[in-house]
Amino acid sequence: MSTRAPALAADRDERVRTDVAVDLGGTWLRIRAGSGETVRLPAPSILNRPGEDPAALLEQLIETLAEAVPAGARVAMSCGAAMDEEHGVLHGSGPLWGGGPDRPVPLRALLTARRPDVSWHLFNDVTAGLASFVERFARPGHRRAVYVTVSSGIALRTADLTERSVPVDAHGLQGEVGHLPAVSTAPAAVRALSCPCGGTGHVAALAAGPALPHVAAALGVEHPEGIRDALPARLRSGDPAARRLLSTVVEPVAELVRTLRCLDPRIDLIGIGGGYAEGLGDPYRAELVRQVSEVRSYADRDTGPDRAAHGLRLCRPGEVDPMAGAVALSHGALTVTKR
Repeated sequence: MSTRAPALAADRDERVRTDVAVDLGGTWLRIRAGSGETVRLPAPSILNRPGEDPAALLEQLIETLAEAVPAGARVAMSCGAAMDEEHGVLHGSGPLWGGGPDRPVPLRALLTARRPDVSWHLFNDVTAGLASFVERFARPGHRRAVYVTVSSGIALRTADLTERSVPVDAHGLQGEVGHLPAVSTAPAAVRALSCPCGGTGHVAALAAGPALPHVAAALGVEHPEGIRDALPARLRSGDPAARRLLSTVVEPVAELVRTLRCLDPRIDLIGIGGGYAEGLGDPYRAELVRQVSEVRSYADRDTGPDRAAHGLRLCRPGEVDPMAGAVALSHGALTVTKR
């Protein structure tokens, strides 16, 4: 009896802590305490501060969080980086730090050292998005669900719903597809575009949000610097250059969806989310379904728009909340499991 009492007391103390949700992306750092208002700050990132030393950006991140989190809080943090969630170690992030830092970042340990009164729970942002997506859209009978984020970066996560688990490798990784070579029929100038991680021709270099003006410029689209704001109206007007641009940036993502379905027939649900894809909305979804339904092989000859759209959902703004997903993960909604 006495040997169980300290553990039970610790569990009780953990449950009564104030839940603070944090979402760290390449563009924004969002913080929400309990059910209160979400505070949005520019993320200390290479996207917002090109050329700044990654070590200085990391230090500012730690200081910002240390000052913002209330005493004794329980923080569930969604991190826009490839990471080992078991140990709270970030391997890297193009949107946050470009090609640096030159070694893994033990972020949970650094935050604990700075604020030892706080309980820190760190998750990859796509894992957190997946948890939110599954909670909202998964139904009985679904075997596996995939969530793809198309935002300042691109990645995906798969959940085995029969086990309520997210399987990862020995390093804690799964689905870091943004830095695979992009499958693209675009001109060579597009396929040679640089990725924030320092590579060339990656999926993120063509299909992530920050890539849009660079892809537009490589295609010769007029006024590429303002294309993000102008693209929806130009698509509605039927502008051929805008339609070609949309087709180009969707193609690598459509190829990911086709590949997922080809490799794993147990995937019953695929969600596409993230601020970039969600912001483009219906035109992005229509182009994605069109490309996924294209005949690519003998086995796919019966594929059409209806079949392509089955189980494929382009999320609308607010339908997936990585902050809520991180909190759910911290309470065991899904288990990240090394295999």
